[in-house]
Amino acid sequence: MFSKVKKYVIGFFVLCGGILFAFLSGKSAGRKQEKLGGLKKKIKDTDKSIKATKKSQKAIKKTLQNKKKALNDIKTKKYKKKKVTKKEAKDFLKNFSKEKK
Repeated sequence: MFSKVKKYVIGFFVLCGGILFAFLSGKSAGRKQEKLGGLKKKIKDTDKSIKATKKSQKAIKKTLQNKKKALNDIKTKKYKKKKVTKKEAKDFLKNFSKEKK
């Protein structure tokens, strides 16, 4: 009778050992670092792309501000009338008409 119980006890421990061995040496065993490394690489790539996008947005914003400023300067700039003599006007028109032909 003791031998029957002994068989079951030993069988139970062998079964537990087999299950433990299967979990420790399974397909995913020891690959945690590989998976984490892959995820960390993806995170770094994503961070780089986010930084690049932010940098380009800043550059676009800056150029837009510069263009707005230039436009406002053009709008607010007032031209003063220049006093021109008859002779200067005549010479200008003569040169201008020669260039057009």
